[in-house]
Amino acid sequence: MNRRHAEHFLSVALEANLNAGTLRPGGQRLDIGVAEQDNFRGALAWALRSESIALGLEIATALEQLWTLDDPNEGIRWFERLFDHPEAELVSQSLRAEALRAYGSSLGIAGRFASAEEMWAQSLALFEQLEDEHGRAVLLHRLGISAMLRGDLERARELVAVSDEIHQRADDVWGRAQTTGTLGAITRDEGDERSALDLVRESAALAREAGSKWWESGALAELASLSLNAGLVDEGEVHARESLAIADRLRDRPGRIFGVGLLARVATERGQPERAGRLWGAIEDDDAGAPLGGWRRHRATCETRIRAAVGLEFERGYADGRGLVLDEAVSIALDRELDARAPSPATDRGNT
Repeated sequence: MNRRHAEHFLSVALEANLNAGTLRPGGQRLDIGVAEQDNFRGALAWALRSESIALGLEIATALEQLWTLDDPNEGIRWFERLFDHPEAELVSQSLRAEALRAYGSSLGIAGRFASAEEMWAQSLALFEQLEDEHGRAVLLHRLGISAMLRGDLERARELVAVSDEIHQRADDVWGRAQTTGTLGAITRDEGDERSALDLVRESAALAREAGSKWWESGALAELASLSLNAGLVDEGEVHARESLAIADRLRDRPGRIFGVGLLARVATERGQPERAGRLWGAIEDDDAGAPLGGWRRHRATCETRIRAAVGLEFERGYADGRGLVLDEAVSIALDRELDARAPSPATDRGNT
């Protein structure tokens, strides 16, 4: 690995469009991010060895959403090593602002909320010095999420509303997908889940328009949770399956855990205790976060409903589920086992 190769993989990372703060139209290529992970790691390691800290921060920041997909702790480790280097103080203000924001993303998904908020506050201060309204809007939204997660809903609404106004003036569909969804989550936490449903549904549609499958998947999972809470089991199942299918294509670990957990609850609501136990057993020990709350926010409600189904059938499924890996649990949740066993149309024709 040398500078030319490291710069090449920076261009690959930029092409994949994984920087959530500067998402371009045309969608994201998370598949590129996953396929080139080892090369990105090599480029980052070279940047540290050669003390090319600005280049390393550019690469790590360009991969913001890759870190949150599978292992945010890996993103944290890279950012820690880069920011600990004395050269990090010498990079441009704009790069430092973006890198701090991306660092906060990994910290937040990993559940280190206070540290994430600290990074985002530093990033916001830099964007304000730069008079960068878009950067400011992104960080106001992130800090609004932090306020929501710590229960300060009034402050959360105030911050997200300002962010939303900036995105509306700029006609930024991706920005509005995020702020609309977060306003829905705040409304949910205020106790008005019916109004939250409408806002989160709009967020999913905006994310689809912006080409952010990751946010669309999260919004659909949130829709599934709210629908199930409202007793809309059919609607909840449709949204949960859509969300899980997208998360699986993206290899989004938190999204897959959330989807399997939601479909365990659906099985409970449909009187399928063995299926519920099997799915629950597979993900019971897993933790997973997301901007709107994700599995961390909804786990307790799901568990209360699922545990109401405990009995011999549930325990039989639960024992089986404890031995499943996540990929297997996802296949079961999406009924791929049944699809694999079903005869093909050609076989059917041959038997007639």
